Amino acid sequence: MVGMKRWAWVLVVAGVVVIAVGGYVAKLMFAYPKAEVAVAHGSRAPDFTLMDAQGKPFTLSAQRGRRVVINFYRGYW
Repeated sequence: MVGMKRWAWVLVVAGVVVIAVGGYVAKLMFAYPKAEVAVAHGSRAPDFTLMDAQGKPFTLSAQRGRRVVINFYRGYW
């Protein structure tokens, strides 16, 4: 009976360690870097270049004079 309690505690501790390590790995997999540039409200957005859905470069400064909606989407897949 005493040996059974010891194994139960070993299993509980092992389970806690597995859950903690799994949570840490999941955090590393889904953590995104924070923005390095802070923009004040009402100021112009900093210029950037990204690839659009067709693989062509999209530069913000080339859109000057047009309305641009920037949607920063965080996907989980």
